[in-house]
Amino acid sequence: MKWFVWLLLILNVVLFGYFKLSEPMPKGIQPGHEPVQADSMQILTPEQLSALPKTPSATDASGLPTAVQQVACYEWGSISSGSVPHARRVLEKLGVETNVLVIAPQEAMRYWVYIPPLKSLRAAQTRSDELRSLGVQESFIVQEAQWRYAISLGVFKEEAGAIQLQEEMRSRGVPDAVKGVRNDESGQSVFLIKNVAAGVAEEIGKFRPDFPSSELKQVACQ
Repeated sequence: MKWFVWLLLILNVVLFGYFKLSEPMPKGIQPGHEPVQADSMQILTPEQLSALPKTPSATDASGLPTAVQQVACYEWGSISSGSVPHARRVLEKLGVETNVLVIAPQEAMRYWVYIPPLKSLRAAQTRSDELRSLGVQESFIVQEAQWRYAISLGVFKEEAGAIQLQEEMRSRGVPDAVKGVRNDESGQSVFLIKNVAAGVAEEIGKFRPDFPSSELKQVACQ
């Protein structure tokens, strides 16, 4: 008799489970299963994608780390004692680190090839245009008081370089190019410029008309 009671109990459990599973699922939306609102979606064109703001990254398009900007050291001179304050202001404006060295006259002496000073800036500009038409690309009008409106064609540490340039100018049809000595007086200085990028060096080079007897050259950093 006891076994019959247990059998009825098991049968009731089975029937309850069967009818429970047969009930339809509720129509409510379960949390986390909300439908996507298709009308709020937008497909972007390639142009719109390229216009989206980009997150700064330390890598380039290939996925490799971007290169660190290269810096170098330069020597700028020689510069006369009267022009040193102006040169110092130029470098301070560019925010570069410098040391100033006073050098002996024999070390400061340079040879240059130039067109002698002309009567006015307009005349110097006209002559510069004529030089460019003859294929002379490296030249600038000197603004220094003593040589104002002269046209510098090149500055050299060795006289042989100046002689070669003078001969080249004559072969190009520039007979008025002459060779001379610069910076043979005392009190010449050289600026040692440390850890600057190439762009800064180019900015310094733009001041050549103010310092016609100087040259900017890259040197080993110390």
